[in-house]
Amino acid sequence: MRRTILSLFIGGVAILMLGNAACKGPAAPHPEAAISITNVSIIDVVDGKVSEDMTIVVQGNVITRIGRGKELKPPKHAKAIDAEGKYIIPGLWDMHAHTSSEPNTRKVLYPTFIANGITGIRVMSADCFDPCWELTLSIEQSRKIQQDVREGTLLGPRALLASTYIHGAKPGEPSTVRAPGTMQHGKELVQLLVDRGVDFIKIYDELPREAYFGIAGEAQRQGMPIAGHVPTAVKASEASDAGQKSIEHCCEGNLFEECSTQEERLREQVTTLIQSREPKNMNQLVLELVKNYDEAKCQEVFRKFLENGTWFLPNLLAAETDQTIRSEWRTDARLKYVPKSELKWWYEDEKGTREFYGPSYPEIRKKRFEIVQAMNKAGVNLLAGSDCGIYGVFYGSGLHDELALLVEAGLTELEALQTATINAATYANRADSLGVIEEGRLADFVLLEANPLENIHHTQRIFALMANGQYFDRKSLDAVLEKVAREAAK
Repeated sequence: MRRTILSLFIGGVAILMLGNAACKGPAAPHPEAAISITNVSIIDVVDGKVSEDMTIVVQGNVITRIGRGKELKPPKHAKAIDAEGKYIIPGLWDMHAHTSSEPNTRKVLYPTFIANGITGIRVMSADCFDPCWELTLSIEQSRKIQQDVREGTLLGPRALLASTYIHGAKPGEPSTVRAPGTMQHGKELVQLLVDRGVDFIKIYDELPREAYFGIAGEAQRQGMPIAGHVPTAVKASEASDAGQKSIEHCCEGNLFEECSTQEERLREQVTTLIQSREPKNMNQLVLELVKNYDEAKCQEVFRKFLENGTWFLPNLLAAETDQTIRSEWRTDARLKYVPKSELKWWYEDEKGTREFYGPSYPEIRKKRFEIVQAMNKAGVNLLAGSDCGIYGVFYGSGLHDELALLVEAGLTELEALQTATINAATYANRADSLGVIEEGRLADFVLLEANPLENIHHTQRIFALMANGQYFDRKSLDAVLEKVAREAAK
């Protein structure tokens, strides 16, 4: 199964491997495809500086020149775009996204990402072991979709592609390579996934401790990133030491446990509940963890993250199960952009999630936001990921909801913007070609009607954008969304 209710419980992501074909360097500029954007304000997402009355020249898919409006004369053949009063930012990344069946992904999900300014995603399960669920893709399908995006025959974002969820052997069942319970089978699974051609390994909740460290050690040896959840039998600090590149979901399954004075006792109860494969009323245990929170213990974990360069994705939107932003999804206008087969899954996911968590407690949300603020203050590297595809988290626009929640949790608008731009590019080892607006960079950018540094909600006010060498004005983006709605309704 692609996404279980446990996808809301614990956390991971991955770095881009150097050979990732989905993110090749800039292609040679094409003079006949030149575009000049004039009178625009450029937002530097590194330091927050805003440069007004600027001109940007794009040829092909590369930013070739940037200069003051009065000093830079655009090429005569360039298509001129007057962006007076507009602000330009790098294309956004949703660093925790999901896809669906091949028709849904091609016709609905990928165009929806672009229409919402999302030019890059990390697909947190881009492969499946036979038999595959109807709303999943094999790595061969995922790679073909990316090839079509690169060749310009499919509208969509560049993507990093994860393995299927690695759950491990169930308690009492024998260890196998595909469901490892031993260190040796964990090592053999890494080779299997390397051969399949995934970009990184997606770790999940129930993976046994011995198998986890087998995977981590062999993956590090082979240069294959691991990311995702921290298994319930492993501490977040141990995962960091083992080389896990990123950890998802604040804070059940990772920081709530390790930052509790009752860690040993409560971790054992959480592990037992998760391994039962029928967990219910998890929030009762989470509340007890929160009530025994120890800030000093958490600061020690943060120092470990900093020492090891571990990234963290708060995934705040995924945890908002009882908040308006998630609970009222059935009447949300964006529902028309969700395929019918996905909606069927959403109804099932909501029911299972509510059984899993049980009653909600405001103390949990409050502490979650406090921990995110503390992590940010401590300097932990943060990324933005919506977990789109779980019920009530919309493709594309869900990333904007996540950015707003990060600001609510205490990040500044600039810091929130960084989690989906320069931080994402740095994480992917592509800060030399993506993540900022500079000469020589790929022309992945979004033109906004208002300054997002003044209000993060302004990231939703898209005037135009450019991705993979294609420029889309507002009329074109509206046409994309109209077509998406028609396809989703089929």
